[in-house]
Amino acid sequence: MNLSRRRFLGVSAGWAALLLAGCGQAAAPASPSSSSGSRPAEPASGSASSSGQPAASAAPSAKVSAPGRTNAVKGAWVAITANQMLWPLALEAGYFDKYGVNFSLQYVQGSLTSVQSLLAGDLQMVEVAGSAVVAAQATKTDLVMTAGFLNQAVWRIMGVPSIKTVEDLKGKTVAISKVGNADYFAWSILAQHENWPEDSFKFVAANNPPGQVALLNHGDAAATAVSPPNDVLAEEKGNAHLVVDETKFNVPEQQVGMALLASYLAQNRQTALNVLKATVEAIHRWKTDAAFAKQVIAKYLKETDQRYVDSGYSAYAPLFPEEPYPSTEGFAGVIKEVATQRPSASSVTPQQCMDTSLVKELVDSGFIKQVYGH
Repeated sequence: MNLSRRRFLGVSAGWAALLLAGCGQAAAPASPSSSSGSRPAEPASGSASSSGQPAASAAPSAKVSAPGRTNAVKGAWVAITANQMLWPLALEAGYFDKYGVNFSLQYVQGSLTSVQSLLAGDLQMVEVAGSAVVAAQATKTDLVMTAGFLNQAVWRIMGVPSIKTVEDLKGKTVAISKVGNADYFAWSILAQHENWPEDSFKFVAANNPPGQVALLNHGDAAATAVSPPNDVLAEEKGNAHLVVDETKFNVPEQQVGMALLASYLAQNRQTALNVLKATVEAIHRWKTDAAFAKQVIAKYLKETDQRYVDSGYSAYAPLFPEEPYPSTEGFAGVIKEVATQRPSASSVTPQQCMDTSLVKELVDSGFIKQVYGH
């Protein structure tokens, strides 16, 4: 179904309200695996990666807790892209175990669904974009981002052969995952950069990058915005080429980060701090052990194409921060984006969306310097 941006505004009016609605519609996590080792999610039928292999489904990837471990956490990553691979890497490296957290990890498609699961109590922590936090805050939900893993826009707009220039995108149908998901706002960034009106594009939703690429391949969309390494997927499966690399715009935008309910943080601060310790170690490992990070990308994104894996690694190695504070500027930009859909978001402040105390504690204690050997 094609929707103009103006029509999408009406659809999205109920989007944030869903965060408070009965979470029975949420994709609740499955039970942790009984395997003694971690494993990636089982493939969903009908989804395909650039190598023709199935993409990950919402099945769990989990380790068995060590005897006597009580700090159980259910977490989720929410998009089929490499910038979501920090928690899988931490799991594979044993960092959650190192800090005494029984962390079971699964893939849940989309920030919206994962936040619904948080509210239902089926998850405790999620890797989501700042737009999900802003939407929650707009409905007085106490979702906060405690660490920012990616604090700028990193979108690559891929077009079919008929799209020769940026100007050719104007008025075209473009594929997104879902209204309100982070990739939807890539088109707001482009419109602002080109001084185009907000309704310069028509949208068709496809749930995830493989679906978006399929729309390109079938001629149902002229372009899509994806994060690396899904630009490689778009090239190889969607016959698409790079039209715009929004990374070059250097736009502050709060993308992926660690989010949880403030009420959960108040009661489980040490557990949340230990999860962050494991994540800081994962960021360091990503920067210093390319081979291991690439193994995680290949395993969890179920991809054997080396170009895809290499792109997913190299795009984020310089961008993941040593001190993973959420970005005030990044949230300010996201608030403006979400407010174009939901006016109540305009009253949200970046400070409402963030709790930087965990990162500050790790900085002040010298933990991060110790990890990096400074």
